Formats: sequence, structure tokens, C-alpha cells
Amino acid sequence: MPRLGGSNIDGAGPRAGAGADRGVFSAAVSTAFPFATDAASDMLRRGGNAVDAAVAAAWALSVCEPSASGLGGQTVLLIRFPDGRTRVIDGHSYAPAAASLATIDEGQQRRGRTAATIPSTVATLHHAHSTYGRLPRNVVMSPAIAIAEGGYRLTALQRRQIAWVAGELRRSAAGDIFLVRGETPPIDHLLCQPALAGTLRRIATVSPQDFYCGTIADMISEDMECHGGLITKEDLAERAEPPERNAISGTYRGHTITTTPEPSGGPQLLLALQILERIAPEGFAKPDSQWREAVALATSAAYHERERLSQLPTDPCQLEFDRSTADLIVKRPLSRGEERGAEAAGDTTHLSVSDQHGCMVMLTQSIQSVFGAKIAHPALGFIYNNYLSTCPRKPHLHGLMPRCRPRSNAAPTLVLRRDQPIPLLALGSAGSRRILSSILQVISAVIDHHWDIQAAVAAPRVHGLLSSRVWLERPAISDELMARLRARGRHPVIKPGLAFAMGAVHALEFPSGGPARAAADPRRDGTAIVLT
Repeated sequence: MPRLGGSNIDGAGPRAGAGADRGVFSAAVSTAFPFATDAASDMLRRGGNAVDAAVAAAWALSVCEPSASGLGGQTVLLIRFPDGRTRVIDGHSYAPAAASLATIDEGQQRRGRTAATIPSTVATLHHAHSTYGRLPRNVVMSPAIAIAEGGYRLTALQRRQIAWVAGELRRSAAGDIFLVRGETPPIDHLLCQPALAGTLRRIATVSPQDFYCGTIADMISEDMECHGGLITKEDLAERAEPPERNAISGTYRGHTITTTPEPSGGPQLLLALQILERIAPEGFAKPDSQWREAVALATSAAYHERERLSQLPTDPCQLEFDRSTADLIVKRPLSRGEERGAEAAGDTTHLSVSDQHGCMVMLTQSIQSVFGAKIAHPALGFIYNNYLSTCPRKPHLHGLMPRCRPRSNAAPTLVLRRDQPIPLLALGSAGSRRILSSILQVISAVIDHHWDIQAAVAAPRVHGLLSSRVWLERPAISDELMARLRARGRHPVIKPGLAFAMGAVHALEFPSGGPARAAADPRRDGTAIVLT
């Protein structure tokens, strides 16, 4: 793919839709940790564009939000250029060539080196920055290196996350990084990561390709070979360059919704929005129990269709169906197998960035579970992912096999104004399957109820599971909502307010004729800023 010239990314020259000419764009950042927001803001102030800022924030999150993402994981970006074009940098990862039902049992598929797909984050961030960024690589990576060297203070949420998995972290070098004498450290503990700082510095000064074809690649393959892992030097070399793809689009009440294609969660987001619109074609009178019930049903229905079809069509025209089909989907009985289905908390991170020229980046990255495979490379200092845990052990599009591609729920999303090529929202979410319900509810809150983005992100959430259960976050619970769900055979499960498990949206809103608004989800440690 040829590199775009400066006029396309920096705002000089014509722009389709002329959104920036109307003054609706401003530089804004929302991420899941203050240091990452600071890193992105610093790049924008230095004259970098939204890609520089997003990549700097992503590198920083790999250090200061290690439970959610890192060098051992995967990253996907949706970029909206100043001329109105969109592009997906698809960093979804692949299984090693040796991965199979014969080489990995069920336990090995969930944790440890055998659970890891080939890390793609380093290649993806490098490709995004080298193709579309403006600032030097060492500048964009410098905040992450400084955080790893100087350390950061553990938050209450991060301490809880370490405590959840402390027993597993003790079994590898991860315990040396995140535990203190084998125990969960206190809040405000200064966490320094010198090994990770050294890895980041080598990537910055030598080349990101070193991770896939050089000294770092040798160290990863040696670690795998010594400890029964499956990733080889050949596997790493094959994944040194992520593909670029076209985004997919659908509509919701006349607004264009653009998101990422399969294997991400984009197709089921478009389907859920269509189901929600079919449930209430005239919209919702108010944000009450009827609306929350519809969000839960649409979420559950979209996931059921994903399970049934294995692969949703990426052509939005093929997602169309009539009201009777929607009714059938949301009312159909649940099988025993579905009722037994569990839904793990999971962890991911998302950030959204815009610059004053109208370039926007929506970036989601993850190591799958909280602290991924629970295993760190002893010399390189990063945690391996456990994405093979998402691969079914039966014939399936994403079933466990050599070089399979695990299914993902990531769905970086851009919303355009009704019948206009002008951005309204740039958003995405963390939270495994709650990514879908979180984004769905925020989009609906803004479009159907005209909430500003801060109110939409902070509002109590609902989530329909694959089973008959529906998670309800306080204070969304009401007697009417509980009764409506039970009448449909659903079983409400009450969650505390601002529950970690309910996802985490980081979003930007572009009001007509005014400055951007930025919202960081209060369910995480993030911050948001609009630069002036």
C-alpha cells in the first residue's frame, strides 16, 4: 500500500464533506489511563497528527494498563482521514503453525505460552505510524519508555486486577514484575518495568522489525521452545506486516455507522443496531425500561446470530431483514446449551483521538483475558496473550487449528450525521462481549435520546448474554424492567454501579458548529481532554 502524502493526512488540500471547514473538528483524546492521554496530547501539541497521538497512547497503555494490552497482544485501528475516507489496519492475530487439537489441550488453550497467538501489536502500531504518522518513531515511543523506566502508581482498580490473578502470576516472570515478594502490592505502589523499557527502547532505536525477524524474535522463539510454547521464528516472520482492509458500514435511523470487518465485532454491531431499529422503528419516547429491554434483546440476538451463522456477511445489504425476522430472533427460546454458556469478564482497552484537521483514530487492543496468558517473557518484560482460548474445539470458522484466526469482539466505530458525511461520534469499548452492548447503548443514547457523550458513556448499562441471563447495572434496575425481561423468559442479574465487567467506552463527540467533547468511561482509570 503506498504511503499517503501529507496533504491527505495533515489537512492541507481538499477534504470531502468539508467537515473541518465547518469548524466541527478539534483535537481531542480519550484513553483508559491518564499517562496515555498525556502521551497523545503531547504528540498533538508537538505538531503530530491523530495517528501519532493514537500510536503514542497505545504504546503507553502497553506499559501502564498491562492487564488489558501490551506487546504480546493484538491491535486494530479504524482511521478516518481528513478527506472523509476510512481505512482499517487489521492487526487481529493468528495461531502458530503448530497449533492444533493434538498439540493443545483445553487447559493449555486458556493460559500459558500454548494459549498465545502470534503477537501483532508491535507490527500494527509500526505500520500505522510509519504509513500515516508525521513525528519520528523515537518521539512517539518516548512516553512509553519513560513510564516503563520511571514507573507509575497502581490504582485501586489495578490492584484488584492483580489480586484476581496473583496465584497464576506467581508461576512465571510475571510475578517478579507485578507482585511484591509474591504478594499483591498496595495501592500507590510504584511499578517500574526496566525489562519492558529495554524492549521498547530497542524497538524505537533498532526497528520494530526486530520483534519479528531479529534479536527480539530470537528471544521469543527461544522462550517458547524452552517452555513448551508453539510460536516459532517462522511464525513471527510471517506476521511482520498487518493487512489494511476496507471498513464496513450500515445505518441506524439515517446515520451511517462505519466499523471493522470480521473477525472483529463490527458485523454483529451493525446487526444489533438493525435489530434495535426494527424493535422500535419510531424510536423510543424516553430512556426507560422499554429502551433498556430492547438493548439487551438486540445484543443477545446479534450474538445468537453470530453463533448460528459462524460468519455474518460483511456486505451491510445482506444484514437487512424485516420486522417479523427481528421478532423471531428476540423471542426465540433458548436451548440448554445456551443456558449453560458462561461469559468471562475479559479485558481490553480502547482509545479515540482526533486532530484539528479532521483525522480520527479509533484503536482497540487487547491480550484477551485479564493479564492474558498470565505469563511474561522473563527478559523482554511483556505478557503473552491467550487468544487461542476463544477458538472452539469443534469444526468452526474460528476453530482451533494451524494458523486459525481467533474471533474478536473489538469494534472501533465511527458514526456520521444523518444523511451527511460529517462525523458525529468516534468510539469503541473494552469488555469482551460487553463491547457490543456498550457501544450499542451509547450510540442509541446519543441518537435516540440526544444525550451528550459524557452522559451516554456514564449511564448505567444493560447486557444480554447468549444464555437467558441479562446483566443490569445499578441504578438501571426498575420493577418494570425486571418484569418485562422475566415475561420474555429472561433472568435478570444485578451488577453494581459502574461495574468493571460492563465494558469501558472511550469516545469523542463532534457537535454541530462547536468544539469536540471527549468522554472517558468512569468504569476504568481513564481521562479525556479537548485541546484548545
